[in-house]
Amino acid sequence: RPTLLLVLPGARGREPTLRRLQRLARLCVALPASELVRGGWARELVEEGCWVDWVDSADAAIAAVTRWQQEAPGRSIDGVMCYDEFGIELAASLAEQLHLPGTPLAQLRALRDKQSFRERCRASGLPAVRSARILSADDVEALLSEKSWRWPCVFKPAKGAGSFYVRKVAGPEDLRRSFRQLLDQLASGLLPADAAGAGFVLEEYFEGWEVDVDGWARDGRVEFCLVSDNRPAVEPYFLETGGVYPSQLPEEARLALQRLTSDVLNAFPGFHGCFHFEARLDLSSLAVMPIELNARVGGAECPAAVEAVTGHWLPAVAARLALGLPAPEAPAQSRFGVVASTNIHVFEHGTVAECSAESLDVAGNNVIMSMLFGTVGQRHAPNLGSASCLAILAAGGASADEAEACLESAKSQLRISIAAEP
Repeated sequence: RPTLLLVLPGARGREPTLRRLQRLARLCVALPASELVRGGWARELVEEGCWVDWVDSADAAIAAVTRWQQEAPGRSIDGVMCYDEFGIELAASLAEQLHLPGTPLAQLRALRDKQSFRERCRASGLPAVRSARILSADDVEALLSEKSWRWPCVFKPAKGAGSFYVRKVAGPEDLRRSFRQLLDQLASGLLPADAAGAGFVLEEYFEGWEVDVDGWARDGRVEFCLVSDNRPAVEPYFLETGGVYPSQLPEEARLALQRLTSDVLNAFPGFHGCFHFEARLDLSSLAVMPIELNARVGGAECPAAVEAVTGHWLPAVAARLALGLPAPEAPAQSRFGVVASTNIHVFEHGTVAECSAESLDVAGNNVIMSMLFGTVGQRHAPNLGSASCLAILAAGGASADEAEACLESAKSQLRISIAAEP
């Protein structure tokens, strides 16, 4: 079997993903020392010796992988894969060094940085909201000296994921206050050092229906994509609240979003792998606006939902693309016509009193995924992006109405509560 180098296995919740990937390839796990606590569990799943770790730095990673290949006769890496946003640049660097399939590192760096992404879209003749990078309080004041900004705007890390530290700002004073608050949080919070060093981006707010487009491209050409609808995010922190797969928008709108997806990927030549593209659509004019392009499989319920309605399990597709293999054919009939999902948030500080799915009727409610993140006794702080989400639930049906009904029934069977702080 081919050997697939998996960069950053993630937290233990990824175990089912690793086990399924092992049916396709021999896995060798690679992760930096800083991730050993979070990802060290994966060592027990891989064959003896199929493990590479190092003290943090891309150069050290390349040296460690090279040593691993040289330590035993016949060792080789046939593909490099990563599904973690904060490991995809490292994976691209390794693939380039090993002359294996993957998105060129320079293109990956450009699309990961939200300001560079906007600039590339603009230069390619694609829609792009007005935006600017902010690294300091002086940058804030310089930006505010330009009176032509249209408010509200969105203030976010230039490199980020999971809606961490994203905020809608109403005007100049709100921006000043948000910058002071988020600067310290970004430096000492949940994002890696390279994300903290990239600063923030301010961009004008584009009103519209938000969608995701999940799929894959081979050597710069989109081979498959599926548009799905997002439920309205909870503002001003843009907390995700779930969605519907596939999109229930009119065909004309879906086609416009598919064209935008192809155009955006064409702006990053050589894109190779799975993608999770986010965009907005004005329902009256069908004007579209790119939000961001993620060079990885979508997180949370995305892989399970896409598989349930199309038969394509995106992590396996990503692995096959990394190995230079064709994507598998989808089955003739999908499991469900529609999947509906929800992210469960509780908007108060306190302690998790209960977080249980013991009463959940999985089969009766067509549940395709149930993930609970709260632990009894754990402190809970709201409005921290995906880090404050207590559960994700997804259910299927023959129609959108049936999927939503199953989801509501399943949601009512969860037991989630927060004991408020006195």
